Amino acid sequence: MRTVPSLLSMLDDPAAAPEPLAPVVMPWDYIRMRRLAAGLTIEEASKPFWHRPEHRADVERNMSRIETVGFRVQRLWDMSRSFRLNLTVYRQLCDTPPDTHPRICLSCGWDEWSHQIDTEGFDCSWSAVDPEICTLCEQTKRPKFKPRPANTQPQSDTPRASQRAA
Repeated sequence: MRTVPSLLSMLDDPAAAPEPLAPVVMPWDYIRMRRLAAGLTIEEASKPFWHRPEHRADVERNMSRIETVGFRVQRLWDMSRSFRLNLTVYRQLCDTPPDTHPRICLSCGWDEWSHQIDTEGFDCSWSAVDPEICTLCEQTKRPKFKPRPANTQPQSDTPRASQRAA
């Protein structure tokens, strides 16, 4: 006959402890990670998009808004003038549940479908030392981005969660 373990033995057993929630990268986190990986401030990232001084404030406000928690852009403009961004990954982060999000580097936001060269001149891949980051971030010792845990992210069904930017 099998004995039932005591509550104390279950509390001390590390195998019985639930795994901590994995951090989830949301669309606004992804935009910020890619901008910071390019080494740009919001003002520097906005500069290629405004041509007249009177447009500067609007462009900078829109650029900072897409990094606001809970904000999803339905039609994101091409960001390649200032930094590289995979629009397909952004759409997946916006439209799919967190458990189906694509795998991205937790330091720079790189994904395995995007072309990126590491410091040794090879195509980027996942680090063998830390599988959450890419080889470029491992070589440059870039710190990991600290996304919020999955249970603290705002829900996508809130009003004004999806916005349209021109």
